[in-house]
Amino acid sequence: MKKEVKEKLSEIGSFIACLVVILAIAYFTGFLKGFAPKDFADAYNQLTSNLSNTSAGKKAGSNFIKKSSGAGAKNEVYAGYSVIRIPETVKRGVNTTHMWTFLFNSSKKTVFYIYDDSSADFDSSIKNYLSSKKNAGIYDIYSYTNSNFSSMNIGNYGPSEICNSLEECNAVRQRASDYSSMTAFLKHCGKTMCVINPSMQSYIRLKTRNANQAKQMLNDLRYW
Repeated sequence: MKKEVKEKLSEIGSFIACLVVILAIAYFTGFLKGFAPKDFADAYNQLTSNLSNTSAGKKAGSNFIKKSSGAGAKNEVYAGYSVIRIPETVKRGVNTTHMWTFLFNSSKKTVFYIYDDSSADFDSSIKNYLSSKKNAGIYDIYSYTNSNFSSMNIGNYGPSEICNSLEECNAVRQRASDYSSMTAFLKHCGKTMCVINPSMQSYIRLKTRNANQAKQMLNDLRYW
């Protein structure tokens, strides 16, 4: 077993050394011109995020999960539902574009989803449920048809804007990335339904679009 561990560590060391050499060559040849250190940090975070979803990553992070769920840790589950923090990139996208602020800065929990003709019954059912006196002061609902949602995503936040320095170019690239993250987040929530808790900067997503399950979730989250 020790021999296998040493071999694995040796392979990892060789890989890192090779990667350093490749990056050094790329840097001195000008291939990396225009890239900021944050770009590599984002890439690393994405890599480790993907790794954590693999069986090996889950096994390696089991101790961290146990530690996080101990005394004093923030809740990751409420009433059986997974509570997820709103990504920082999404919040930056909202603050930069000043779009969708009503979803993330409301004094109430907000309900968000996107629907089409095939899910019109779902929309009617949820709106009727939330219009009751029981829920009127707890939730704000924002539901959009596909066309209405598309019309909300306006503005140019891409890298086509003119920039005169590396700092400006990085800022433009960051705004474009944050805008994309914000839009992707809303599309992901819109496929089923999300309950967003602005005061906790967290959200809970409905797993499948089912009106009865959605109403049960809304009832369970009344005091979340």
